[in-house]
Amino acid sequence: MSASHDQPRTDARPYSEEAAAPTQPRAALKKSAHRANTQRNMSLTAAALVALLGVVSLGQVSDQAPLSAELSRVADTSKRDQAPGQVKRNTDPAPAPLPATDPSPDPTTAPAPAPAPAPEEPAVAPAPAPVTTTTAAPEPAPAPAPLASTGTTGAMPVGVPGAWTMAFADEFNGTALDTAKWSNCWFSPTCGTMNKVTTSPSNVSVGGGNLVLSLNSSTSGALVSTNPKGGATTGYEFTTGYVEARIKFPGDGTNLYNWPAFWTNGQSWPTNGENDIAEVLSGKMTVNYHSTSGAHNQGTVPGDWGNNFHTFGLHRTANSADVYFDGVKVKSYSTDDGNAPQYIILNVGASGSSPAAYGAASQVQVDYVRAWK
Repeated sequence: MSASHDQPRTDARPYSEEAAAPTQPRAALKKSAHRANTQRNMSLTAAALVALLGVVSLGQVSDQAPLSAELSRVADTSKRDQAPGQVKRNTDPAPAPLPATDPSPDPTTAPAPAPAPAPEEPAVAPAPAPVTTTTAAPEPAPAPAPLASTGTTGAMPVGVPGAWTMAFADEFNGTALDTAKWSNCWFSPTCGTMNKVTTSPSNVSVGGGNLVLSLNSSTSGALVSTNPKGGATTGYEFTTGYVEARIKFPGDGTNLYNWPAFWTNGQSWPTNGENDIAEVLSGKMTVNYHSTSGAHNQGTVPGDWGNNFHTFGLHRTANSADVYFDGVKVKSYSTDDGNAPQYIILNVGASGSSPAAYGAASQVQVDYVRAWK
């Protein structure tokens, strides 16, 4: 730090040349002593500054306020020792700074700060618990409303237009006849006679996706029906609507064997009517209707209807009926049964006019039976 050469000291005492002349040698000595004191003060000041700078550089000064106060105090001391009109120059080497561990406090040095606390070990975050990913099983789709059967949901009649709702079906995919839907003979458990033979449950089987009806002999045949009053626990009856079955009738390519039929019948015959949808007579496929007004035979249906599966269906209305083979209308006739409830029948009996076959050759195989309203 320095003082300006032309700045006067307002607090200096005035003196005259006359008073100073007789004491010239003493003044010289005082001037020399004063110069030595000035150099000593500047050395101390420099030493204090170096010490302070050393403390700051080591990061041992905790705040700026003590350092500013100390610098101001040192500056005031220097100014008190400096003669007016002189520039102080420090030509002595700066003394080494005092050790920071000196127990005696020095007013020219800042007190040593407390040692910095040892850094704490970083807290170790607990390992996250393992996340278990569970794949939720997909929720099941709502089950459709149960039909009166195990039929194919959404299936429609073959070739018959209309807005149909399935009311009954059996696909025969099990290993035994569903007795809730079917009676296994003509009026079980007595098992009467139909088409010249006794209807025996032993000639009825289910397997390979089919219902199988066999003619075991000329006197032992087979029959199933949905008649709830003839042995079926629940069964099925209908008035207006459509019934359909997919059937393979036995034959030799020219004639059909025995006396098999797919038909519907009322509880009071012939008042409640009888619709013979597919009936073999004299080796040929025919369609017939019976009521109180008599037998209304509709005649034969040309074609080979044996040894392969075909669909046969009846569309029943209040006063008429239409018969379909493989989705094609083959017969249409008026009815006079009062639209009474009727049930479904499939059977095989013995015939005196058709070629006879027994056992495996006589089997009538049924893939399904379905009904709609």
